[in-house]
Amino acid sequence: MRVEIKLRPAEDGTLLPFNYNYDVYTQLLGKISLVSPELARKVETSQLDYFTFSRIMIRKREIVPEKGIRVLADDVSLYVSSHSPEVIKAISEGFIDSPTLRIEDATFIADDVRVLREPKLSGNSLFSTLSPILVRTVRLVDGKMKVWDLYPDDPLFQDKLRKVMLLRYSTIYGGMPSSKDFRIEVIKFKPVRILVRNVYYRGSLMVFRYSGSEDIAKLGYENGFGEKTRYGFGMVKVIDSERERGGLERTQ
Repeated sequence: MRVEIKLRPAEDGTLLPFNYNYDVYTQLLGKISLVSPELARKVETSQLDYFTFSRIMIRKREIVPEKGIRVLADDVSLYVSSHSPEVIKAISEGFIDSPTLRIEDATFIADDVRVLREPKLSGNSLFSTLSPILVRTVRLVDGKMKVWDLYPDDPLFQDKLRKVMLLRYSTIYGGMPSSKDFRIEVIKFKPVRILVRNVYYRGSLMVFRYSGSEDIAKLGYENGFGEKTRYGFGMVKVIDSERERGGLERTQ
C-alpha cells in the first residue's frame, strides 16, 4: 500500500538540508504514534523494516553549496509505502491530525494525503528508484572486518541483494516465497552518499529490469529493495511491466 503526501513549504525560500532521511523517519514514527503509540513502538523496535519512503520530490529547486536545497516550488511530494495497511493508515491519519513535517529549520504543511493505485506487478518489470538502493557486505580491510557498501557493478551485489530480500520476505511472512529466484539487470545507476544520524551510507539510484519471483517483486515494491528501507532506501516505481506492452505505465 502506498500514499503520496503533498507538502507545501511553510515559508518562501525554505532551505531543505541535504541529509534529511533520519528526520523524515522520526517524523513518520511520530505520525504513527499520534494514532497508535503501541504500533509506533512495534515499528521502531522491530528488526523488520515496516515501511520505506522516497526522496522529497521537489519540482523546482536550487542547490545551495554546503547548505542544502532551496525549495522554489509551491508544493513537493513524499511517497511512503508498506506491506502493512495498518502502518500506512496510521501515517495518513497522523498527517491529518498534525499536518506539519519539520526537518531541522525547514517546515512543510501537508495539504493532501492520497492512496495510490497498485501497479500491475509481474515477474518481468522495469523499475526506477525513488530512493537509493542500499546493499552491504563485510570485508577484511587492513586486518579488520569492515562493513562495505556495494554498488551494482560489484560482482557481490546480486548475490547479497538476493539474500537480503529472501531474509526480509521470510521475516515478514514466516516462510520462503514459492519462487526464490530473481535477478536485476541494471540499465543505469548513480552512486549517492547519505548521512543517517552519524553514519554515511552509499547507495545507488538506478533504472533496472527485474525478472523472476513475483513475490519478491511485490515485496520490493511495497517495502523497498535492499537494506535500511525504514531510513528511506530502496523505494521504486514501476516504469513498465510485461502486462502493459502497449505503452509505458507511469505509476508511483
